[in-house]
Amino acid sequence: MNIVKLVTFILLPVGSLLFTGCSDSEGKTDNKNKEEIKKVSVETIVLKAKKFSDFVSVVGSVKPFQKALLSTTEGGKIIKFTKDKGDFAKKGETILEIDNELLKANLDATKSQYELAAITFQKQETIYKQNVNSEIQYLQAKYGMQQLKANLKMIQTRYNNTFIVAPFSGYIDNKFYDEGELAPVGQPIIHLIDIRKVKIEAGIPETYITSIKKGDKATVFVKAINKEYSGKISFVGTSVNSSNRTFPIEITIDNKSKELKPELIAEVKIQTKVFDKMITVPTEVITRVDNGYIVYVNNNGVAESREVKIMKRTGNLVAISEGLRDGDNLIIVGYQNLIDGQAIEEVN
Repeated sequence: MNIVKLVTFILLPVGSLLFTGCSDSEGKTDNKNKEEIKKVSVETIVLKAKKFSDFVSVVGSVKPFQKALLSTTEGGKIIKFTKDKGDFAKKGETILEIDNELLKANLDATKSQYELAAITFQKQETIYKQNVNSEIQYLQAKYGMQQLKANLKMIQTRYNNTFIVAPFSGYIDNKFYDEGELAPVGQPIIHLIDIRKVKIEAGIPETYITSIKKGDKATVFVKAINKEYSGKISFVGTSVNSSNRTFPIEITIDNKSKELKPELIAEVKIQTKVFDKMITVPTEVITRVDNGYIVYVNNNGVAESREVKIMKRTGNLVAISEGLRDGDNLIIVGYQNLIDGQAIEEVN
């Protein structure tokens, strides 16, 4: 028993030394690994303030500069179209004629009656001044002529209304009836549009109601034809749409080539303010947090989170009004898993 106790006494210190030696070695290795793991590799860019234009961007649609649904106040059978769909009609040019044979006969008869009444009145007036006839004869001739003149004017107007003429120069976009069909009174027969100029109609958020003015320059991009146009705001609405909180605007654009077609979708950009210096950063480096937005910068080998205030998003860039300054090293790669105060190293 004494021998066993002696051996146990000798072995225990040796085992303790071995265990302690192993533990110290492993601890040093773990600490070294932890230090290496804590240092995250990142890439940065040096920020520099540049000139920046703030603008409002909305979606609009192309509309004809002028448009009209043409109808007639004299219903009847359509005798002929002098223009077809797609044809250009000058202002005042006849586009369509409605059956007017009876009105023409009535017009000719009334015109003859009026001419005879006018001659009769002139003669009655002459002899009345010579005191040859009575006043009643003179007045009958006068009022008879005036009545026929009024009838002639009425019939002439009705006859004229059997022709549909172009109220402005434009293109026949559609016909709703064909020759031989009965055209009812007041129903659209022809759709006339003028697209030598077009209007871009869009709604602007009410927050810009004091910023957008008639005459402001605007750019319009039409994706369907992959082309950008320049124009000016020709109309600014005075009321706000209660359903979407926008006010209407119109932008006039020359369209002599007729490549802009009505109802095409257009992306509208209107410049509202220009800043001489503004920090912009890639949109993907901004992280949303509970109280706003943050980015990370390299502050002498340590990741520093910065709260930033976003002024405008444009494309893949974001304009920052507060939180960053010239010369900051913005972390653009490796920011996803960073925490404030974490050790970092830059890699090229």
